[in-house]
Amino acid sequence: MGDYDDEKPDWRELDRRKDKSRFYGRTEKGEQKERPKDRWQEGRVKQALDKLFMGKKGTIEHEKLYNKIHNSYGSERFVPTVRKYMEKYGLPDDASALLLILDTKEQDIVCGGIDKLKEIYKDLSKRQQEDVRRKLSILAMADRSVDVRNRAGEVLEAIKE
Repeated sequence: MGDYDDEKPDWRELDRRKDKSRFYGRTEKGEQKERPKDRWQEGRVKQALDKLFMGKKGTIEHEKLYNKIHNSYGSERFVPTVRKYMEKYGLPDDASALLLILDTKEQDIVCGGIDKLKEIYKDLSKRQQEDVRRKLSILAMADRSVDVRNRAGEVLEAIKE
């Protein structure tokens, strides 16, 4: 048995030789191995392309000012921040920021926000639609400005259909 153990192939050594071989795992000329896709990199590329097509609203400055609207809500800096945002980028495209903007109590801003909510209403989730209806009903009943009350009531009736 001692002789057999000496002749027994050392599998570790065979594996090492196979790994060092230039022929093992080689592909034909012109063929390249397909690399596994890097999902993280694909996501970054997609995000960069989305920002590119967004124009001004895809910039870092926009993101900072947009976040400033949310962070300054309820403070005295809120209305100037909203005005600055609207001068640069117009009204936001999402419901959460528009609902905040309806609390500015400035007639021109609120009416613009109501109209924008009417435009995007169909694309919102059910929960967001419910929030919009609730906010518009509050404005239609309790706002100080008659124009805002009328506009909110009209839009509320239009979106209920």
